[in-house]
Amino acid sequence: MELRAYFRIVRRWAWLIAIAAAVAGAITFSRSRTQPAQYQASATVQVGSALTLTDPSTTLIQTGVLLAQNYAEIVKTYPVLKGTVDALQLPFSPEALKGLFGTRLIANTSLMVITVTYTEPVLAADIANTLAQQLVENSPTNLSREQQEQARLLNDEMKRAQTQLNNTRGELEQVDQKLRTQTLTEAEYAELVKRRDELSVRYNLTQSNFAQLSTALVNLRAQGGTANVITIIEEALVPTEPLPTATFSSTLLSVLAGAVIALGGALVVEYLNDSVRSPSEVQPLLGVSLLGTVAPFGQRSTYKDKLIVWLKPRSTITEAYRAIRVNLMHVSRDETGEMRHVYVVTSPSPSEGKSVTAANLAVTFASTGMQVLLIDADMRRPTQHLLFDQQNNLGLSNILTSSLGMVDTSNPDTTDPDYMRVLLNNLVKKTEIPGLDLIPSGPSPTNPAELLGTVQMQALVRAITEQIKYDLVIFDTPPVLTVSDTSILANLTSAEVILVINSGRTRRASAARAVQQLSNLSMPVAGVIMNRLHPRDVDAGYGGYYYYGYYGYGYGSGYSPRRGTEMLPPSANGERPVPALSQYVRRRGEEDAPPPDQSALN
Repeated sequence: MELRAYFRIVRRWAWLIAIAAAVAGAITFSRSRTQPAQYQASATVQVGSALTLTDPSTTLIQTGVLLAQNYAEIVKTYPVLKGTVDALQLPFSPEALKGLFGTRLIANTSLMVITVTYTEPVLAADIANTLAQQLVENSPTNLSREQQEQARLLNDEMKRAQTQLNNTRGELEQVDQKLRTQTLTEAEYAELVKRRDELSVRYNLTQSNFAQLSTALVNLRAQGGTANVITIIEEALVPTEPLPTATFSSTLLSVLAGAVIALGGALVVEYLNDSVRSPSEVQPLLGVSLLGTVAPFGQRSTYKDKLIVWLKPRSTITEAYRAIRVNLMHVSRDETGEMRHVYVVTSPSPSEGKSVTAANLAVTFASTGMQVLLIDADMRRPTQHLLFDQQNNLGLSNILTSSLGMVDTSNPDTTDPDYMRVLLNNLVKKTEIPGLDLIPSGPSPTNPAELLGTVQMQALVRAITEQIKYDLVIFDTPPVLTVSDTSILANLTSAEVILVINSGRTRRASAARAVQQLSNLSMPVAGVIMNRLHPRDVDAGYGGYYYYGYYGYGYGSGYSPRRGTEMLPPSANGERPVPALSQYVRRRGEEDAPPPDQSALN
């Protein structure tokens, strides 16, 4: 995929990327602002008795370093966690405690740091110290009976010290809670601050005493010369400042992550989407030229605003149809250099806008002064009578089934061109657009494909192309891949086919199969019109002309917005000349012969 294709995808899905980035950033920012402050406390322990000996051996030192790696994992085991939770009576489970701390080994030493992060500063320090103590209690010793008794006494003293620490901590929490109230007087506030300082001093002294008892116990255990012993080197102190928050950086990372995820999803959708999205895909995929592109317009559920060339002659959509007209006149030339005058408009599948395209093209050609006949040959789902606000009680199906009703058909020869000409003069409906006539489809028959191949249809085509002398005839036909009507009619009229595809909806395989089917039947394809192309899908430097090239362009006095026609300024004698584009129109005769009398055919 080319780089500009990625840019086009980003531009097409920019709304989704922006929404995903904004939502991710907002969630992260809100969570970071509402989360409570985090405090961090660390306790340092030594593995082995190398530091307690005056002449430790190298083996003893290396053993302590290796054992430290094991104790870094042992501190996370259930017995140590359970002992810590029970000793402090923590309001959470041992599994939850495991997520509150981490261990770090100081390189090339037997020292290990236990770091606890929690929302309560006092409890954070207590957890770190208790974890270290539980690790000490779970380490092996080689003591004599007397040493074990001394160790028991030290343990009793440590328990009393631990109880005093718990009581002091509880009182500290109560004082802190009272300090956070807003109804204290200055005297009360000062008294509470003084009490908190006294408790803090007592807490630190008790903690120091606890550490000395712990060290004495460790030294006692180290008298056996074992290397597998834990010593608390540094007790965790109560933190006074919370950890800094990374609101900005975390929000920025979330924004980037949301954008990347949305972009990845867009790339997946684009990869799985096999529809024709861009004008640059038409020529390589179908092998036919692109006549032009038309942006979405109007309400899909109504028809009153679909005839945009007539209703809004100054719009950019109208200019898109005019550009298609110019391109069509350029590519549709026969061997003599004259423009072809019969076109069949179809699409690969239903609901791709071929009827609206055919109607607006007919209006565009009629605005140049040409005599245009639009025939609604889609007798399955007729639309043209709705676009031009005409009755559909009589039309093409009546001609082909000879069920003409009010038209006098006494003893007719339905293949006689003159008879067909009389029928056309009675059935052709004049529209409000000068120079544009319409033959609606008529009542829907049960066998439209068979009717299109009858001799009546052949006689009708001859009458239209050889005698009535319309400058341009446009057939609106059903989708080429759905039914065979288009193939039958294109063969019968020797017309060029205009294929309408819907941007973002027509599948690549469907468009290619439609062109291939027409090619197999030797039906020339004049080109492709890409309908409902959103401006974000327009390639850079390709097709943007149809949307922006005429924006704000001012027309002169020779333009008549009431009629929607392009007129040249009058000459000196007051007559308006033939429109300039008429020089490209090939007429079938020098003069139009008057129609025969109805009585001559009876």
